[in-house]
Amino acid sequence: MTQDFFAPVDSVSKQDRDGAERRLREAYGLGRMDVAEFEARMSRVITAERLEELAAAVDGPLPFAAAGSGYRAYEPSGAVSGEVLPVRPSADRSNVTAAVAHLSAFLFWLFGPLVVWAISPAGSYAKREAAKAFNWQLVASAVGLATSAVGWILSGDGNPVARIWMIVWVILTILGAVGAARGKDWRNPVRALVPWEVLSEGKR
Repeated sequence: MTQDFFAPVDSVSKQDRDGAERRLREAYGLGRMDVAEFEARMSRVITAERLEELAAAVDGPLPFAAAGSGYRAYEPSGAVSGEVLPVRPSADRSNVTAAVAHLSAFLFWLFGPLVVWAISPAGSYAKREAAKAFNWQLVASAVGLATSAVGWILSGDGNPVARIWMIVWVILTILGAVGAARGKDWRNPVRALVPWEVLSEGKR
């Protein structure tokens, strides 16, 4: 794993955290853990400060997980086992809730993602995606107001800038929902340029 040059030797870098999240998603996609274990491990990955904490979050045991659930605990990538992995449903409750957080903005604007964020468990994937959806809608609203103001400046009928932005907003909101439904950490390109967080999206 890699560290920032000026950071303590055993501190967690963005690359370390991204790699750990990727491994967990791969294991979850293969059915090696249920949603409760996945969210518990993801929460520990997001909050890990040291490399040993990150390693424990990915490879360490979680006693409550897999007990009678039909899922086995996550094994490191080098583990060898002849056990047949169960197939989990293609869309679990957390992913569906995360997707709803994004799509709810079409009906309830900022309040849809905000409600989902408020009712989701701390550290869960759904809460993180709801925060991302809320922050995106906040940025999109600010840009929308700016593009609407252009209509007062441009001569002629209509406001092509506002219409273009409306299309961009719809597309990026839908892409966010699709990524959330698939359990991916999709990064909105506009948010990448405007990293404005009112609701915390977790450590990166």
